[in-house]
Amino acid sequence: VPLTTMQVKAEIAHPENNEVIRANGKYLVNGAAWTAEEAISKVEVSCDGGKSWGEANLKGAPIKNAWRLWEFEWQTPSPGNYTLMARATDSRGRMQPMERDSNSGTYMICHCLPIDVEVRL
Repeated sequence: VPLTTMQVKAEIAHPENNEVIRANGKYLVNGAAWTAEEAISKVEVSCDGGKSWGEANLKGAPIKNAWRLWEFEWQTPSPGNYTLMARATDSRGRMQPMERDSNSGTYMICHCLPIDVEVRL
């Protein structure tokens, strides 16, 4: 598969992988999303490994070919281990894939990447 254009993608900046977060509070999950030739129109965040999704708050105006910052207020649950993920959709309706495209070799890593966190009291 030739690399022709940047694929739609969202990435979590905070929390970091393996971060410990306080239970029963609020945590601002945030990151950036990008795509080529279009604008980011939606970012969703999952706090249960992709079983359910909530819409993030997009920052700034939608601009083609530009990064878009986002944030998601997570009401942290009871203590335990959780997997956070983010996925983006662009203004053409293209959504970030959940699975890695095995035909892409070691490039075009644009699938949803898990961020594992531990919630403690």
